[in-house]
Amino acid sequence: MPVAFIVAMTDFAAVDQVALLLLIVFCLGSCLVRAFWELEQLRARRIAASPDRRTRKRD
Repeated sequence: MPVAFIVAMTDFAAVDQVALLLLIVFCLGSCLVRAFWELEQLRARRIAASPDRRTRKRD
């Protein structure tokens, strides 16, 4: 199976391979950006929901 994939990839022109590579990089990059964005949103919600421990007085 991998040999067929390699043979199929050699049929593409160099410009097509570059375009495909850029598309893959763009998709993976957008997935990483979205994942970090979600983590930041989760962190911000967690901080907003919890009381500030520095201002709370101890009993």
